[in-house]
Order: sequence, then structure tokens, then C-alpha cells
Amino acid sequence: MRFSVSSILAFVALAPLAGAQFSEQSPEEQALLTGQASELFKSLVPAVADASGGAVEVRVWRKRVGYGTVVAPGKVLTKWSEVRRDVKSLSCRTGEDKWLPAVVSGVYSDADLAVLTVEGLKAKPVTLGDEKTLKLGSFLALARPDGEAAAMGVVSVLPRSLRSSDRAFLGIVMDLEFEGPGVLVRRVEPGTGAANSGLTEGDVIVRVNQQVVNGSFELGTVLQRLEPGEKVEITYQSGDEQKTVGVELGGRPRAPRIPYNRMEHMNNMGGHRYSDVKDGFRNVIQSDMQLKPEDCGAPVVDLEGRTIGIAVARAGRIKSFIIPASRIREFLSSEPSKPRPEDLVGRERNRGVEVETEDPFEVMRRKMEEMRRLMQEIEDMEK
Repeated sequence: MRFSVSSILAFVALAPLAGAQFSEQSPEEQALLTGQASELFKSLVPAVADASGGAVEVRVWRKRVGYGTVVAPGKVLTKWSEVRRDVKSLSCRTGEDKWLPAVVSGVYSDADLAVLTVEGLKAKPVTLGDEKTLKLGSFLALARPDGEAAAMGVVSVLPRSLRSSDRAFLGIVMDLEFEGPGVLVRRVEPGTGAANSGLTEGDVIVRVNQQVVNGSFELGTVLQRLEPGEKVEITYQSGDEQKTVGVELGGRPRAPRIPYNRMEHMNNMGGHRYSDVKDGFRNVIQSDMQLKPEDCGAPVVDLEGRTIGIAVARAGRIKSFIIPASRIREFLSSEPSKPRPEDLVGRERNRGVEVETEDPFEVMRRKMEEMRRLMQEIEDMEK
């Protein structure tokens, strides 16, 4: 351990209570809490020191739209949906307060990351670590170019795909009012693994492989760890008889997108600001780190100072996403794509920027996927 974390543990334990009662505190108590927070972030400086040397500030004209992570000499990864506002007016500022012009040389659309070529950039590339060292509850910090930590939090969900087609789908609708034990099947979707195995309405699933399932949350957790195409054994109660069948899991079906204005209304509830592109990533770590949208693109480190990924989205009040280091290495081993016409906004449309076109069926697929995600958000809010 590079430094003591006792102050971090104490602060994290007390922060929710302090935040809830902040408005009722005296000025002296508020000052004390502010001072403790300042000391906490100072204690993170040794952990972010190395990664900060490989971080830059990214601006469109005079506005900072994100941070960037130096991944090779003169090459920076940053959040594409932010810099695409005006790709002709990009610049990067280093920790030495030097301003350098930047050019978008490619896009990794799966991760909403842009590759910037920055002429004259002397910053040393970050050393990517291994996110497999992380556990649930591991502390993380966001490294700024000035050597400070911009945010901190813990790992709340280990790496997983946010794409429905990458998630295992059993093919049932669960009865959420059933008190258990087990999961009551309210409906079986035709043509799915559940239907092919003989599961029917009214059956109660009690075990998946060797894991006992007491309710819908446990069943959902089990399926999150599996992938389409995997085969599992489902034990269920059908009337007075208990049966076990083999089921081949499919991918979750796609759904249409909720209108943009409805989505924005949901996002703005509570006064929080979220990233424009905040879902659909193929492989991300989830953290409760409370980023600002313009903090995305910065390297994220553990308490040993190892860069375990790049912050890519603020997606909820206590939900931020990080592209793992292993996924970054995969991207860097392949050629990025050219920007697509529909990805460019404002003055960059039709200005001769070389772009690639996209299959219209893929555009429709993506829009339907976004609709499904937003419908799920509404359902979660209503529970």
C-alpha cells in the first residue's frame, strides 16, 4: 500500500450521513467536513501521481469538454461524444500548462473513445495495469493532469457488458410480486431457451446449476455472469413435481428508444448532470464515483497507483463507467475507424471531414437498443 487508507475508510463511512444532514449543520461543522474532504483528496495524491503525468485536459475552443489519457507518444484517448462537437477546434493542455493543437485521427465507437494526435506532446504514456486485481469495494481515484485526484469511489460492479445482445437471456418474465422461495414464471417467451426446455407459466425456478435461487434478484444476478450460448441446468417446481432441464441461453431481445426529451427529463431529475453517451458499452467497470461529464477520458487508478482503466461516462447519481485497461489494450492493438457522418455535430457536418458510412440496419439496431435501456430505467424508477 502506498499510503494509509484509514482516513478514506472513515470518510466513506460517514459521508452519506454527513451529506444528508449538511443543510442542518452549523457553519463550523460544515467547515470541518469541508476540511476533512480536502485532507482526503490530499491523501490520494501519491496514488494518482504516475497516472497524472499521462493525463491532459481536452478543450473545444475555450471550454474543457473532458480529460485525455496518453496511451502512446503523441496519442491521447478521450471521450468521442464530447470532442465531436467541433473536431477542427481541439487542443490539449498538459500538466506543464502547455497548449497543443489536437486532431482526431480515429474513433473506437464501441467505447465512445476518440484517438487524438497531439503534435509536440512530451507527456509519458500511462502504464496500463490489470483490472483483474480489483474486487467489489476496491477504492478508485480519477487522476487529473495537475497531479490531483478529481474524484474517488469504489468498485460497485466488476467488468461486464451493458449491451443486451451480450447478456444471457433465459426467456421468461418473472412475477415480481411472488414472495418465494424461488422465482415464479409469469410468462415464457416463444422461441427462447426456456420455451424449448419445456418451462411454462406457473413453474417456480428454485436453482440454476448448483446455485439456489430464492428470488428474482438472485436469478438476475446469476444470469448477469453468463453469456449467450452457455448451457445451464434449471431446477424448477411444476405442481407437486420437481424437474431439472438443460437450457441454452440466448441474447436479450432489443427494444426501441424512448424519445430524447423524456430521457433528458429523467436524467435531470435531482439536479445531476450525466454524459450524453452513457450506456451500451461492451465492457465496463461500474463505480459509485461521482464524476462530472467533463471528467471523462481521465485515467483511473487503484490505491496502489495502477492505472486500471479510463473513465468513460457518468451514467447515474451513483453510477459511473470505466473502460478496463485490458479493453484499452485491445483497442490499441487494432486500427480505429473514421468518424461517421451522423456522429458529427454543429459546424463539422459537411465540411469535408473524411468519414465512414454505416449500415442503416445497424443504425436502427442501435436506436432500438437505446430505447430498451431507457425503458428499463423507467421500470427501475417505478419499482
